[in-house]
Amino acid sequence: MRYSDLPQPILFHPLKHHLGYIREFIETHTDAEDSFLRAQLKTLGRSQLDLYLGKLSAQQIANETTLYLQKHRALAPDAYRLYLSDSGAEYKLISLSDESKWVLRWGVVEGRHVHLHPARYSQHTIRVKANTLKTAVAVQIATRRYKEPLSLALVNQVRTQWLELAPIPAYLPEGGLGKLLHLLGGKDTI
Repeated sequence: MRYSDLPQPILFHPLKHHLGYIREFIETHTDAEDSFLRAQLKTLGRSQLDLYLGKLSAQQIANETTLYLQKHRALAPDAYRLYLSDSGAEYKLISLSDESKWVLRWGVVEGRHVHLHPARYSQHTIRVKANTLKTAVAVQIATRRYKEPLSLALVNQVRTQWLELAPIPAYLPEGGLGKLLHLLGGKDTI
């Protein structure tokens, strides 16, 4: 699923913000071309991001957001822009059925003016570094592809060859990378 698979006018990046989607991506892209994987992982950026861990699918999140905006008569582009700007902050915070909080901003993609992402430190979310998430996704794919156990050597191979990132000197299962590997379904020990 890409944002283009979601109903308009929603702009949501599930590879960046949705744990369930990321798990599916790993399972379905184990044999994908390296160039495709690099391009997809590059879209995660370089800063910190919020990752939704809850039970709602990306489609459910989009549908609930659309219904919320319809209820508030703010789904059309002009109404949405006015809705965002009425507090002077240029964004709104909404809650969905699982009590997760989501940020609404103005989307810059044609036909997708409702830019949606998890709120910082909201229920069912964690804050992660983009390069750590990229590494965890790539390592999960590599362990499946090469049928190799998790190791520091494999982590660094993925970081340097696939992601063009510097190698790391050590891997701690209780650290950020270890926690993400565990969340993504991998073994969290070396």
